[in-house]
Amino acid sequence: MAALLEFLREKHRTTPLWLKVLIPILGLGTLGVVAVTGAVLAFVITAWLGQPIPVLGFDQSIEQPIPFSHTIHAGTGVYENSLGDQVQGLGMDCTFCHRTVTTQANAGIPPVQFCAYCHQVIGKDQSEPLTQIRMAAGVIGDDPHPINWKRVHRMPDHVRFVHEPHIRYLTANPEAITNSTSGVKTGAAGVCSTCHGDVASMTKTVTQVEPLKMGQCVNCHRDNNAPTDCASCHH
Repeated sequence: MAALLEFLREKHRTTPLWLKVLIPILGLGTLGVVAVTGAVLAFVITAWLGQPIPVLGFDQSIEQPIPFSHTIHAGTGVYENSLGDQVQGLGMDCTFCHRTVTTQANAGIPPVQFCAYCHQVIGKDQSEPLTQIRMAAGVIGDDPHPINWKRVHRMPDHVRFVHEPHIRYLTANPEAITNSTSGVKTGAAGVCSTCHGDVASMTKTVTQVEPLKMGQCVNCHRDNNAPTDCASCHH
């Protein structure tokens, strides 16, 4: 032990100062590289298997140009509107606004005139979101323009997803709805929540709650005797 201590003291005396400084720097740098590499790998693995870690904007939630409240329109509870007033949810069916979901490939986004049909009368003038809706529809002001709603759920370009057969099947077979986060298994709200979650409870923006990966789709098809050949979903 004494010999070891003497050896260390000798090394301390003979080691150049620059090397004494460099060694801890290299050690810390190595630890930093390991930490960054581990964080990147964790992010990639989670994004590949499910949804990415909600950091740096990867929180699966997109801020819309106008804060549309699904809770007030689709929910059934008492909610707070943009002015802080307590209002009763309308409990509107998803298909009231997304009218092509039962007949076409996409669900469809209602035009601004559809929103203004109600809100040119309904809602207080002091509401900023409703003012934006009315201006976009030309109810007030002289510059009518479409609203550039931002897409939340996106499939790769080589994936062909058609809403109509999924809505039709799950409506006729509610027992097949196994991962509804809302607990609702009847009607369009239950069917849509299979993939989109309980949108009626999302207070500010719609968030993607399901990973919507290929494995999830294939497992659902297998469980319900739907085709699993490549051409069913891929171009």
